[in-house]
Amino acid sequence: MDTLFLPTLALHITAGLLAVLVGIVPIITRKGSRLHRLAGRVFVVLMATLLACAWLMTAIHFNAYFLALSATASMTLFSGVRVLRRKRPDLRREDRARPLDWVFTLSVVGVGVWTLVLVVTGRTGATAPVAASLAYAALLYGGWDLWRFARPTDWPFSPELWTYEHLAKMMGAYGAVLAAFSGNFMTFLPTPWSQLWPSLLLQPLVIGWIALMIVRKRSRRLVPA
Repeated sequence: MDTLFLPTLALHITAGLLAVLVGIVPIITRKGSRLHRLAGRVFVVLMATLLACAWLMTAIHFNAYFLALSATASMTLFSGVRVLRRKRPDLRREDRARPLDWVFTLSVVGVGVWTLVLVVTGRTGATAPVAASLAYAALLYGGWDLWRFARPTDWPFSPELWTYEHLAKMMGAYGAVLAAFSGNFMTFLPTPWSQLWPSLLLQPLVIGWIALMIVRKRSRRLVPA
């Protein structure tokens, strides 16, 4: 299996390093701009390549941490892209969840539950804190999406909700690849903080960013014509 594992690992690392660099561009460029869209597409291709390699390597040499990381990153990337097709479920039935969305999300939730079982039963070793946090993230993202699939026009739906979802999920995908990069290359940081700091940094940033977007939209609505 090493004849397959080693080239897969090389491709995985290469795609990951490029994703860390390219992923910055959509964050700092104007949303909807040509550069934002182009860099976003390149990031998605790199992440898809990275994740395909990650799942294959996990199957060859099983590791609960990599299982949870692959599941969470796959969930955020897949859902962050798919939500662009579900902008207005209140107006168009084709903007509602498809069978592919249900199957993928339920599979990730299943992986999250399995990972937590491995953590609780002591089969994750020193990676237990990080594996558990990633499993909870997979359940959080998955649970949110299942609610949105089942009740697409109920709370907290708004015409702008897809924008916030896209931002949060793509930042989550970037946080996952950054965590993997940090855990492997920023070895001067103690474990598990070398893998957790991207989430601790990016999650409050996303919350603040979305809050700012909501305030700005409401302010524009209050401005008299």
